Amino acid sequence: MRINKASEAILAKYAPKERLRVQPTYKSTSVNLKSSTLQDFYQEVYAKSNAAVEQVYNGKNAHEIETMMMQNRKLIETKRNLQR
Repeated sequence: MRINKASEAILAKYAPKERLRVQPTYKSTSVNLKSSTLQDFYQEVYAKSNAAVEQVYNGKNAHEIETMMMQNRKLIETKRNLQR
């Protein structure tokens, strides 16, 4: 007897005839979407990501920002070269 057949036979013999309905103990909350279209969603995500970038550079002088950008550029170029 295959495993599926055996488990079906056991379930048929011992499982209750009526299915039990289980209610969750928590209430799910509906998500209020600020925007209704996918384009609005992406614009919102893009705006939040720009704010995060601004926070990285906030409080740094021009030389520190330039150094960080050069390091990021080197990392990007290294990854591109490794993929080729």
